[in-house]
Amino acid sequence: MTGKSLASSALTILASFFCLVVVMRPTVVSGASMMPTLHDKDILIASPLAKQLFQPRRGDIVTVCLSANPLCGFIFSGDMQYVKRIVALPGDIVRYGTCNVFVTTASGQRLADAEPTMACPDGTALRQVAIPDGMYFVAGDNRGNSLDSRIFGPISKSQIRAKVVAQMRLTWAP
Repeated sequence: MTGKSLASSALTILASFFCLVVVMRPTVVSGASMMPTLHDKDILIASPLAKQLFQPRRGDIVTVCLSANPLCGFIFSGDMQYVKRIVALPGDIVRYGTCNVFVTTASGQRLADAEPTMACPDGTALRQVAIPDGMYFVAGDNRGNSLDSRIFGPISKSQIRAKVVAQMRLTWAP
């Protein structure tokens, strides 16, 4: 191998690693917490760069890490990464139960829980939380089967690792 081809190979590896870390990161959905929008084993393309360039918005699907590990989300890190939808922004008031999430914006507008959710009989009393500055409330679309902000509380912007920009569902015909 010549010095020129070795340098070219090293540059290709470095550029590929940069793309995986900063520009786009493949992620596989594990579980049913985002059904019916996302299914188990769907392949997502998530962008840490998009997360840096744009302010998180209500309705965005994002990847979330509860740990402070910067390598969270990579297979070898051992940290759990979650795929969730942002449902409330800083300043919002959220009322939630087992199956429902009701948001009142900072301006006083009441928002219906418009995201598609799976059927779920909600018989629990509603809890309420005000979302502090710099924090976000995330939830799975399958409200009755999701580990989300209703359990672990609001998350900070730094815990949002990437914004999902594309999804693929692979199906195999027998």
